[in-house]
Amino acid sequence: NLHIFEIDSDVDGHSDRVDAFPLDTSQHSDFDGDGFGDDPFGTTPDDCPYQSGDSTIDFLGCPDSDGDGQSNQGDAFPNDATQMFDSDSDGYGDNPNGSFGDDCPTIFGESTRDRYGCPDADFDGWSDENDIFPNESSQWADTDADGYGDQLIGFEGDACPGALGNSTEDRYGCPDADGDGWSDDGDDMPSNPTQWKDRDGDGYGDNADGPEADEFPSDGTQWNDTDGDGH
Repeated sequence: NLHIFEIDSDVDGHSDRVDAFPLDTSQHSDFDGDGFGDDPFGTTPDDCPYQSGDSTIDFLGCPDSDGDGQSNQGDAFPNDATQMFDSDSDGYGDNPNGSFGDDCPTIFGESTRDRYGCPDADFDGWSDENDIFPNESSQWADTDADGYGDQLIGFEGDACPGALGNSTEDRYGCPDADGDGWSDDGDDMPSNPTQWKDRDGDGYGDNADGPEADEFPSDGTQWNDTDGDGH
Protein backbone atom coordinates (compact mmCIF):
# COMPACT_ATOMS: atom_id res chain seq x y z
CA ASN A 1 0.00 0.00 0.00
CA LEU A 2 1.23 3.47 -0.94
CA HIS A 3 0.83 6.15 1.75
CA ILE A 4 1.07 9.85 0.80
CA PHE A 5 2.11 12.21 3.57
CA GLU A 6 1.57 15.96 3.30
CA ILE A 7 3.21 18.65 5.37
CA ASP A 8 1.12 20.27 8.13
CA SER A 9 3.37 22.97 9.61
CA ASP A 10 1.00 24.14 12.32
CA VAL A 11 -0.26 20.64 13.13
CA ASP A 12 -3.91 21.64 12.98
CA GLY A 13 -4.93 18.72 10.82
CA HIS A 14 -4.93 20.71 7.58
CA SER A 15 -2.05 20.24 5.18
CA ASP A 16 -0.12 23.27 4.10
CA ARG A 17 -1.42 22.69 0.59
CA VAL A 18 -4.99 23.57 1.64
CA ASP A 19 -4.29 25.61 4.76
CA ALA A 20 -4.47 29.37 4.14
CA PHE A 21 -2.63 29.88 7.44
CA PRO A 22 -0.03 27.12 7.63
CA LEU A 23 1.63 28.64 10.69
CA ASP A 24 -1.53 29.46 12.67
CA THR A 25 -3.38 26.61 14.35
CA SER A 26 -6.47 28.81 14.98
CA GLN A 27 -7.17 29.53 11.31
CA HIS A 28 -7.02 27.45 8.15
CA SER A 29 -9.40 28.99 5.58
CA ASP A 30 -9.82 32.45 4.03
CA PHE A 31 -12.81 32.40 1.71
CA ASP A 32 -12.39 35.96 0.38
CA GLY A 33 -8.58 35.82 0.30
CA ASP A 34 -8.00 39.04 2.23
CA GLY A 35 -5.65 37.60 4.84
CA PHE A 36 -8.19 37.38 7.66
CA GLY A 37 -9.33 33.92 8.70
CA ASP A 38 -12.86 32.56 8.51
CA ASP A 39 -12.90 31.07 12.03
CA PRO A 40 -14.58 33.70 14.26
CA PHE A 41 -12.79 32.29 17.30
CA GLY A 42 -9.36 32.21 15.70
CA THR A 43 -6.63 34.81 15.43
CA THR A 44 -7.64 38.00 13.57
CA PRO A 45 -11.04 36.64 12.48
CA ASP A 46 -12.66 38.15 9.40
CA ASP A 47 -15.74 40.27 10.24
CA CYS A 48 -16.72 40.22 6.57
CA PRO A 49 -15.73 36.68 5.51
CA TYR A 50 -17.41 36.92 2.11
CA GLN A 51 -16.14 40.40 1.21
CA SER A 52 -12.47 41.06 0.67
CA GLY A 53 -11.26 44.00 2.73
CA ASP A 54 -8.34 45.35 4.74
CA SER A 55 -9.97 47.30 7.57
CA THR A 56 -8.23 46.86 10.93
CA ILE A 57 -9.68 49.39 13.38
CA ASP A 58 -13.40 48.83 13.96
CA PHE A 59 -13.84 45.59 11.99
CA LEU A 60 -11.27 43.21 10.58
CA GLY A 61 -11.18 42.36 6.90
CA CYS A 62 -14.04 44.54 5.71
CA PRO A 63 -14.02 46.95 2.75
CA ASP A 64 -12.11 50.17 3.47
CA SER A 65 -12.22 52.42 0.41
CA ASP A 66 -9.91 55.16 1.67
CA GLY A 67 -7.40 52.84 3.34
CA ASP A 68 -7.49 54.55 6.74
CA GLY A 69 -8.13 51.30 8.63
CA GLN A 70 -11.75 52.10 9.44
CA SER A 71 -14.28 49.97 7.58
CA ASN A 72 -16.66 51.71 5.21
CA GLN A 73 -19.66 50.90 7.40
CA GLY A 74 -18.00 52.53 10.41
CA ASP A 75 -16.45 55.45 8.56
CA ALA A 76 -18.48 58.68 8.26
CA PHE A 77 -16.09 59.67 5.46
CA PRO A 78 -15.38 56.42 3.55
CA ASN A 79 -13.55 58.25 0.76
CA ASP A 80 -11.45 60.58 2.89
CA ALA A 81 -8.47 59.02 4.64
CA THR A 82 -8.04 62.06 6.92
CA GLN A 83 -11.45 61.77 8.57
CA MET A 84 -13.38 58.90 10.17
CA PHE A 85 -15.90 60.31 12.64
CA ASP A 86 -18.49 63.07 12.72
CA SER A 87 -19.86 63.23 16.28
CA ASP A 88 -22.40 65.98 15.58
CA SER A 89 -23.37 64.76 12.09
CA ASP A 90 -22.87 68.13 10.43
CA GLY A 91 -20.66 66.86 7.63
CA TYR A 92 -17.37 68.07 9.11
CA GLY A 93 -14.98 65.50 10.56
CA ASP A 94 -13.83 65.32 14.17
CA ASN A 95 -10.14 65.29 13.24
CA PRO A 96 -9.05 68.95 13.46
CA ASN A 97 -6.02 68.24 11.31
CA GLY A 98 -7.97 66.43 8.59
CA SER A 99 -9.85 67.80 5.60
CA PHE A 100 -12.42 70.40 6.69
CA GLY A 101 -11.82 69.59 10.35
CA ASP A 102 -14.74 70.51 12.63
CA ASP A 103 -13.88 73.38 15.01
CA CYS A 104 -17.00 72.56 17.06
CA PRO A 105 -17.00 68.73 16.88
CA THR A 106 -19.76 68.20 19.43
CA ILE A 107 -22.12 70.95 18.23
CA PHE A 108 -23.94 70.81 14.89
CA GLY A 109 -22.99 73.77 12.74
CA GLU A 110 -22.65 74.97 9.16
CA SER A 111 -20.05 77.74 9.30
CA THR A 112 -17.39 77.65 6.57
CA ARG A 113 -15.68 81.04 6.34
CA ASP A 114 -13.88 81.55 9.66
CA ARG A 115 -14.26 78.03 11.07
CA TYR A 116 -15.79 74.78 9.90
CA GLY A 117 -18.85 73.17 11.47
CA CYS A 118 -19.81 75.73 14.12
CA PRO A 119 -23.28 77.26 14.70
CA ASP A 120 -24.16 79.91 12.10
CA ALA A 121 -27.65 81.26 12.81
CA ASP A 122 -27.91 83.51 9.75
CA PHE A 123 -26.22 81.09 7.32
CA ASP A 124 -23.72 83.65 6.04
CA GLY A 125 -20.80 81.27 6.51
CA TRP A 126 -19.41 83.01 9.59
CA SER A 127 -19.74 81.23 12.93
CA ASP A 128 -21.94 82.99 15.49
CA GLU A 129 -18.97 83.41 17.82
CA ASN A 130 -17.09 85.50 15.27
CA ASP A 131 -20.10 87.20 13.68
CA ILE A 132 -20.86 90.70 15.02
CA PHE A 133 -24.29 90.39 13.41
CA PRO A 134 -25.22 86.71 14.03
CA ASN A 135 -28.81 87.18 12.87
CA GLU A 136 -28.14 89.32 9.78
CA SER A 137 -26.76 87.39 6.82
CA SER A 138 -25.56 90.46 4.91
CA GLN A 139 -23.24 91.65 7.69
CA TRP A 140 -20.66 89.98 9.94
CA ALA A 141 -17.93 92.52 10.75
CA ASP A 142 -17.92 96.03 12.26
CA THR A 143 -14.36 97.38 12.22
CA ASP A 144 -15.16 100.69 13.93
CA ALA A 145 -17.67 99.18 16.37
CA ASP A 146 -20.39 101.74 15.66
CA GLY A 147 -23.15 99.23 15.07
CA TYR A 148 -23.10 99.44 11.27
CA GLY A 149 -21.61 96.55 9.29
CA ASP A 150 -18.57 96.82 7.05
CA GLN A 151 -20.44 95.48 4.01
CA LEU A 152 -21.64 98.65 2.27
CA ILE A 153 -24.23 96.82 0.17
CA GLY A 154 -25.48 94.87 3.19
CA PHE A 155 -28.21 95.89 5.64
CA GLU A 156 -27.42 99.43 6.89
CA GLY A 157 -23.92 99.18 5.44
CA ASP A 158 -21.32 101.49 6.97
CA ALA A 159 -20.24 104.20 4.50
CA CYS A 160 -17.31 105.03 6.83
CA PRO A 161 -16.19 101.57 8.06
CA GLY A 162 -12.95 102.91 9.48
CA ALA A 163 -14.46 105.85 11.39
CA LEU A 164 -16.89 105.64 14.32
CA GLY A 165 -20.14 107.38 13.44
CA ASN A 166 -23.89 107.46 14.01
CA SER A 167 -25.28 109.14 10.91
CA THR A 168 -28.45 107.58 9.49
CA GLU A 169 -30.09 110.06 7.12
CA ASP A 170 -27.76 110.41 4.14
CA ARG A 171 -25.32 107.62 5.02
CA TYR A 172 -24.95 105.05 7.75
CA GLY A 173 -22.14 105.04 10.29
CA CYS A 174 -20.30 108.26 9.48
CA PRO A 175 -19.35 111.05 11.94
CA ASP A 176 -22.30 113.32 12.81
CA ALA A 177 -21.09 116.07 15.15
CA ASP A 178 -24.50 117.67 15.82
CA GLY A 179 -26.41 114.38 16.10
CA ASP A 180 -29.12 115.29 13.61
CA GLY A 181 -28.69 112.08 11.63
CA TRP A 182 -26.88 113.72 8.73
CA SER A 183 -23.19 112.91 8.33
CA ASP A 184 -20.80 115.84 8.69
CA ASP A 185 -19.82 115.51 5.03
CA GLY A 186 -23.46 115.62 3.98
CA ASP A 187 -24.56 118.31 6.43
CA ASP A 188 -24.39 121.93 5.23
CA MET A 189 -24.60 123.00 8.87
CA PRO A 190 -22.70 120.30 10.81
CA SER A 191 -22.85 122.21 14.12
CA ASN A 192 -26.58 122.94 14.06
CA PRO A 193 -28.76 119.94 14.91
CA THR A 194 -31.92 121.65 13.62
CA GLN A 195 -30.56 122.37 10.14
CA TRP A 196 -28.67 120.33 7.58
CA LYS A 197 -29.44 121.83 4.14
CA ASP A 198 -28.65 125.31 2.88
CA ARG A 199 -29.31 125.36 -0.85
CA ASP A 200 -28.38 128.96 -1.44
CA GLY A 201 -25.33 128.92 0.84
CA ASP A 202 -26.25 131.99 2.83
CA GLY A 203 -25.78 130.35 6.22
CA TYR A 204 -29.48 129.91 6.98
CA GLY A 205 -31.01 126.43 6.83
CA ASP A 206 -33.81 125.16 4.61
CA ASN A 207 -35.71 123.55 7.50
CA ALA A 208 -38.55 125.98 8.13
CA ASP A 209 -39.30 124.43 11.53
CA GLY A 210 -35.80 124.97 12.90
CA PRO A 211 -34.25 128.18 14.26
CA GLU A 212 -32.43 130.42 11.79
CA ALA A 213 -34.64 129.13 9.02
CA ASP A 214 -34.19 130.64 5.58
CA GLU A 215 -37.38 132.28 4.30
CA PHE A 216 -35.75 132.57 0.88
CA PRO A 217 -33.97 129.20 0.54
CA SER A 218 -33.20 129.73 -3.14
CA ASP A 219 -31.91 133.29 -2.86
CA GLY A 220 -28.45 133.62 -1.40
CA THR A 221 -28.87 137.35 -0.85
CA GLN A 222 -31.95 137.13 1.36
CA TRP A 223 -33.06 135.02 4.32
CA ASN A 224 -35.61 136.92 6.36
CA ASP A 225 -38.82 138.95 5.80
CA THR A 226 -39.57 140.89 8.97
CA ASP A 227 -42.77 142.51 7.78
CA GLY A 228 -44.05 139.38 5.98
CA ASP A 229 -44.73 141.07 2.66
CA GLY A 230 -42.84 138.47 0.65
CA HIS A 231 -39.92 140.79 -0.14
